[in-house]
Amino acid sequence: MCSIGSGFCFLLMILPLAFPYSPGGVDWLDLLLSVNFYFPMMLGAAGIVLGWLGVKGNVRFYLVLLNSLIFAFYVLVALVTVFGFQEP
Repeated sequence: MCSIGSGFCFLLMILPLAFPYSPGGVDWLDLLLSVNFYFPMMLGAAGIVLGWLGVKGNVRFYLVLLNSLIFAFYVLVALVTVFGFQEP
């Protein structure tokens, strides 16, 4: 059950990057960020924890690795957004 939850968290985080717009014209990233600015990072942390508690073996390794990579990407994007776009 934890492995499925971790995979679901990963899919929710990768969806805005894989398909920027749905056929109906919905921006997936805006939809994800409309919940909270830090929501993708919370999903990443939950995905890492759920992956760690999931099935042992290669499944655990790949779930934790993929969730960690996408979590690091969203942390980098948040840091650039918060600190990089300030006027001097």
